[in-house]
Amino acid sequence: MSQVYLLRHAKAVWPSPGQKDFDRTLDSVGIQSATVLGEEMKRFGLRPDIVLCSTAVRARQTLEHIALQPPLILEDLEKLYSGSADNYLTAIRMAGLEHENAHSVMLVGHNPMMEDVAIALAGRGDPPAHPTFAAGFPTAGLAVIDFAVPLAEIRHGTGTLSTFLSPSEHL
Repeated sequence: MSQVYLLRHAKAVWPSPGQKDFDRTLDSVGIQSATVLGEEMKRFGLRPDIVLCSTAVRARQTLEHIALQPPLILEDLEKLYSGSADNYLTAIRMAGLEHENAHSVMLVGHNPMMEDVAIALAGRGDPPAHPTFAAGFPTAGLAVIDFAVPLAEIRHGTGTLSTFLSPSEHL
């Protein structure tokens, strides 16, 4: 069995004039949400083997405030900032091929790709997808999707959503 963790970055500030979207930082609510999410992950025993993080500042800061304990395999991927949902799926499969002993991977990225990937992967279960996805994937939202196959072999619609955490909804 394998697991995919899909984490949308926490709430960020609006860009100031001339600032690139890439350089946006977390706002105070985002910092608090990421910290709470990290505590919730520890409480539920959620700890991925591999973390693939967008290179955008707000994604990196989200990961820092979650404060996952090493040792983790951490990789920064530009394609999680600028790529499509298909790039996210490819990143998951490649992580499974490159790290054959890993059973779980967490992607820290952006919407709408996070929402698209969650809906595409979480095809099984009752209900097949979390109702929150219909309204969008919230900032600092974490979906954990279980699969009966290794990471390198996951396919659309074959996962079961096992956990969904959204601390920003409670702040």
